[in-house]
Amino acid sequence: MKEVDFERLVLIMGGHSAFQLLWASQQLGLFDLLSRTPQLTRKEIAEQLGLQDYPCRVVLVGLAALGLVVKEGDAYRNAALVDEWMVTDKPGSAAPILGWQAHIVYPGMQDFLESVKQGTNIGLGRFPGTGENLYQRLTQHPELEQVFQDSMSALSVQANRHLLDAYDFGRFKHIIDAGGGDGTNAIALAQRYPDLKVTVYDSASVCEIARANIDAAGLTGRVDTHVGDFRRDPFPNGADGILFCHMFTIWSIENDKQILRQCKDALLPGGAVMIFNMMGDNDDTGPLATALGSPYFLAIATGEGMLHAWTDYEDAMLDVGFARTERVDTLPLSHGLIVGFTAGGADV
Repeated sequence: MKEVDFERLVLIMGGHSAFQLLWASQQLGLFDLLSRTPQLTRKEIAEQLGLQDYPCRVVLVGLAALGLVVKEGDAYRNAALVDEWMVTDKPGSAAPILGWQAHIVYPGMQDFLESVKQGTNIGLGRFPGTGENLYQRLTQHPELEQVFQDSMSALSVQANRHLLDAYDFGRFKHIIDAGGGDGTNAIALAQRYPDLKVTVYDSASVCEIARANIDAAGLTGRVDTHVGDFRRDPFPNGADGILFCHMFTIWSIENDKQILRQCKDALLPGGAVMIFNMMGDNDDTGPLATALGSPYFLAIATGEGMLHAWTDYEDAMLDVGFARTERVDTLPLSHGLIVGFTAGGADV
C-alpha cells in the first residue's frame, strides 16, 4: 500500500467523527429513507426524520464528504455500497455490526494506549463483572450480549454466504460449530446440506438463543446445541468436522494450538478442523480490514488475539500433528478458510 496522503491522514485523525456520522445516520433511519425515496432535498430529509435544519445539514455535509451519500443538485441519494450494506431491512444488511462498534468497541478502545503499554486488555474494565475476557462479561449484560450476537450474525451472513459456495461441506456427516453463536452458521449449513448434522457448541445463554432460531427454522433434531466451553470441556463425540467461524482470532497462536490438539484428539480418523475468519497477510502489511480488527482483541476481548496470518494457522496445524492442510483463499471481505486433516481413514 502507498504511503498515507493528507486526505487519508485527516480521515484517520477524525475517524471517530466519521463513524459517528455513519452510526447516527443509520440509527436515524436516513439510509432507509433514501433507499425508499432517493433524491430528497435537505429540507425534505429533515422533515421526514423530525430534525432541525442545522443538525441535518451537519450530518449531510459529513456524509457527502465521506462519500456515504451523493448530492446531485439539491437532492441526495445513498452511495451504492451504503444502499447495499446499511439499509436495515435488506437481506444481508451489515447495519447490526455498527451496534457492536458503538456499544462495545468504542468504549473499550479508549484504553488502547494503556493496553499496548501493559500488554493486556485494559478496556475490559469498561464492562463490569467477573471473567477474564469480554465474552464471559457479556453473559452478565444480556442487552450487550444481544448487540454482540446480532453483530456477529450479520457478519456471518455477509461472509458465510460466500463460504458455502467456496467449499464442499457435503463431505462431512457431523460438524460441530464451535462457538457457533446464535446458530446462523449451523442453520445455513443444514439448509444447504440436507444430510448433514450440525451441533452448535457454546455457552448456556448463547445456546438458548441458538435453540430458538433453530426451532424457528424448522431444523430441530438435525441441528442441536451442546453447552460448554471447548477450551476446558471435551467436544461431543462422533464428529468428522469441527468448524471455527471467527473464533481463532480471539487467542494467541499458542492457545490456538492447544485447541487444535483437542480437536485432533476428538475427531474421527480422517476428520478435519476448519478455521474460517479474516486472514492477515503473511508479511504483516495488511489487509486494512484485518489490521483495524486486531486492536479490539488486544484492548478489549482477550488481550492476546489478533487477525493472524495464513501461515500462522497452517504452521500451527502441522505442529500439533494434523497430516495436511488446504486453504480457500478466493473469498471476499479479507476472509479465508484453512482446513487441517487428521491422519487415518479416507479423506472426507
